[in-house]
Amino acid sequence: MTSARKGFSAILTGILVAGVLQGCSLTPAQQEAIRQAWEERDAERERECRRAGRGFVAGGCAGGGGP
Repeated sequence: MTSARKGFSAILTGILVAGVLQGCSLTPAQQEAIRQAWEERDAERERECRRAGRGFVAGGCAGGGGP
């Protein structure tokens, strides 16, 4: 895991934990920040899959490989 990904994961975890500690009541701004964070995460994972010559489906790499 790259340091950028670790930092991103820490930020995302912090946002989610903050929401849970507040009784799961998130403001629209917090919801948007979480949505944006997941969107950025998926975009990075898709780029990694493409670099590996694979497709991207439902949050992960697909296709390629095999015996």
